[in-house]
Amino acid sequence: MKKQNIIALSILVIFYISYGIGLTLFQEKVVYFPNAQDFNKCAYFANAEKVDFKGTRMYVHDTDKPTIVLYHGNAGSACDRSVYADIFTQAGYGYIIVEYTGFSNEAATPTHAALKNNVQNVIAYITENKISDITVIGESIGTGIASYHTSLSVPNKLLLISPFTDLKDVAKNRFWFYPTSLLVNNAFDNVANLEKYHNPITIIHGTKDSIIPYKLGQKLFALLDTQKEFITITDAGHNDLFLFPETYEAITNFLLTI
Repeated sequence: MKKQNIIALSILVIFYISYGIGLTLFQEKVVYFPNAQDFNKCAYFANAEKVDFKGTRMYVHDTDKPTIVLYHGNAGSACDRSVYADIFTQAGYGYIIVEYTGFSNEAATPTHAALKNNVQNVIAYITENKISDITVIGESIGTGIASYHTSLSVPNKLLLISPFTDLKDVAKNRFWFYPTSLLVNNAFDNVANLEKYHNPITIIHGTKDSIIPYKLGQKLFALLDTQKEFITITDAGHNDLFLFPETYEAITNFLLTI
């Protein structure tokens, strides 16, 4: 082998190893993309109470009614999810839309452990305020957080939008060239967290989702041992799911089903 080829190969190997180490050490920075929107100045939730309970922030509204707990995706903020609030109120629900540690201009770093702590605080808030008739909804990375909630406190029903089996499977799809099963902190394992869940569950997933592939939603669905429904949104990707009227229809039908 020529000297130039050996040098080029060595550089490639060093880059591969260094990049892999970086992904492993800073994997949570690859997952979470919060924005700097101010939680207390979110105009979309002007009619909601802005609650800070033990360091976990939430937009809370009409919890004397059947109440939805929403865990949003990995980017932006809870303020961006006002479209959900409209759907929930029109269907006759109150809501708790949870903001994560490190999101919405909070001087903290979002981590798997911090988000799990958010869930524990939400459950404590629900218990302390005697809020009943709970439905849990999660989208994207929020499906892992919603499933973790379900493992701690069983809701009446559960909706997962663009879910995955576990974080290792998501990483394997994106970083197929690394041994992700050895490198990824599998903090959100939806299969394990839903193993003992036997209330109704609905999954909504787009067929052209390149972030959390449709096949992962199907795989999770196949492993669930409960009353379940899988709703396919044909041609929808991960970030354009709400451009399809079928998505709104599916969520509304889920909410109105007893």
